[in-house]
Amino acid sequence: MIVKRPFSIAIVLFFCLMNVLLLRRQLWAPPPPVLLPTVAAITEPMEEWWGIHYRGERIGYAAQKIAPQPEGYLVQSSSLLRLNLLGTVQTVKTQLRMAAATDWTLKQFDFDLQSNDVSFKARGKVAGAMLHLQVESGGHRTDKEIPLSQPPYLLAALKPYIATQNLEPGMEQLFPTFDPSTLSQQITTVIVEGRELIQIGGKTEPALRIRQRFKGISVVSWVDGSGRTLKEETPMGLSLVREKEAEARLLADAASLSLDLITQTSVPLETPIANPAEKNFLKIKLSGFDLAHFPLNGGRQRLTDDVLEIKREDLNQLRSYRRPLRQPSLGSYLQSTPFVQSDHPKIRAVAERVLGGETDALKAVRRIRKWVYDGLAKVPTVSIPNALEVLQTKKGDCNEHTVLFNAMARAVGIPAKTVVGVVYLRGAFYYHAWSEVWLGQWVSVDSVLDQFPADVTHIKFLEGEIDRQIDILELIGKLKIKVLDAS
Repeated sequence: MIVKRPFSIAIVLFFCLMNVLLLRRQLWAPPPPVLLPTVAAITEPMEEWWGIHYRGERIGYAAQKIAPQPEGYLVQSSSLLRLNLLGTVQTVKTQLRMAAATDWTLKQFDFDLQSNDVSFKARGKVAGAMLHLQVESGGHRTDKEIPLSQPPYLLAALKPYIATQNLEPGMEQLFPTFDPSTLSQQITTVIVEGRELIQIGGKTEPALRIRQRFKGISVVSWVDGSGRTLKEETPMGLSLVREKEAEARLLADAASLSLDLITQTSVPLETPIANPAEKNFLKIKLSGFDLAHFPLNGGRQRLTDDVLEIKREDLNQLRSYRRPLRQPSLGSYLQSTPFVQSDHPKIRAVAERVLGGETDALKAVRRIRKWVYDGLAKVPTVSIPNALEVLQTKKGDCNEHTVLFNAMARAVGIPAKTVVGVVYLRGAFYYHAWSEVWLGQWVSVDSVLDQFPADVTHIKFLEGEIDRQIDILELIGKLKIKVLDAS
């Protein structure tokens, strides 16, 4: 990554300098500490604007307003991103309105995401030890309750809170946080790394350097004493820099975006795999990340140390059954969820019409896969994918194909789940999502590539809905793959 080299050089130089200072401390005095005026609490409204950059290219902006209230704070955040996905530019807008208590814990929130003609809304309110949610997408509303072990924070509120606590460098704290875009709870580790001077807008300003770790991602922020974010960097090449509103809003023409997000995050391969769709066995060596964080061993995959073997399923060896399947142990893979609305009348009607009375599960899977493959336009999409909206728009990428396939399979009594990982295409591995269905064993189905079973270059790292899928972010920029055998 671009940001790693300067950091590593700086670290080496720092240690060299410290050794010299230790040897000559009788001659040189240490530099004065960086003074950071802090406030005990935010008492006046504040507004911030940032430019968003991806590996040096301006791709959007973000803003945040914080207004003190009698019983806490009102936080309003918004963002606009233009993302180049395989030559197609997607414009993504988000809005968040959050009420926080005096200790910055969440009281309630409204979250909206708009991506071209796809929208997602989530509303939440904390009542005692329960978070009550309303999710709207595709014209359908779902209510959900999430038990809370303790009051959560939103990430938007963490940095102002930390800055106003006047914590000493080296302090590390754990915070329960909630992500409204994925409806997921997580633990965020916040480390105060020190105070330093940084250059922002041609000025030198003192700042508190804070590191946030969540879902395998480490984000570094520089915050002033009043809780304003001056700068933020991620290992994936995304950065935020404080700017005036007029400057932040200056976006280049969408056609000028040169960095393709999908290509930039792909995993290159030294030796190409010839005819990957025809392979039945793959043996690879994995490196660059902690393998223990991912359930790589199971189903068609076998892991030995850092070597993974994948054998393609043989449909001729399967024992099919008459749907619907009624097996309590697989009940969770038949249930309707806020994103996989398998019990909605529109989903059920389409699924039954596609099957035309077919009761054999194996044949039913083939029909659903073909209908999804033929019926959806292959368009890169940035959204929170849900089956009902995909059914309406009839387009999307692997996420949209997968979520609609799963909803239709569940609607007719065939257990189905989403898996995420990488797949080999045109000389590299790309991050990807596909399905698994229960046919006496879990069998892979790729409805965007029209494969059943999916070829062996589909390497599975995780399974589950969006709250679990985002853990894949830990791999981006780290994953390395070496092919040992493909036959």
